[in-house]
Amino acid sequence: MRSMLLTAGLGLLVGIPLGVVIERGGFCMDSGFRQVLKADRSSSFLAYLLALAFQLVLVNALEGAGLLIVPVPALTWLAAVVGGLMFGVGMAWAKG
Repeated sequence: MRSMLLTAGLGLLVGIPLGVVIERGGFCMDSGFRQVLKADRSSSFLAYLLALAFQLVLVNALEGAGLLIVPVPALTWLAAVVGGLMFGVGMAWAKG
């Protein structure tokens, strides 16, 4: 139970500030990729890559320190299809 609370607490500690920064900055992954391809502006794309690199390092450091246990469940094909559809519908609703 303690490990689960610690994991949830660390997730909130990292996730809330990151979410606030992303929301305040108006960051959209889809438009960031489009800007690179169409307008030769890469600032949003570089911000995305920086956030990705930061989370990769942080999660691996926390797991290596024993503060985080990352279970890797089996992914079924149905979960991938449903997740892709949910993402696509969300992007369409957000006009991304």
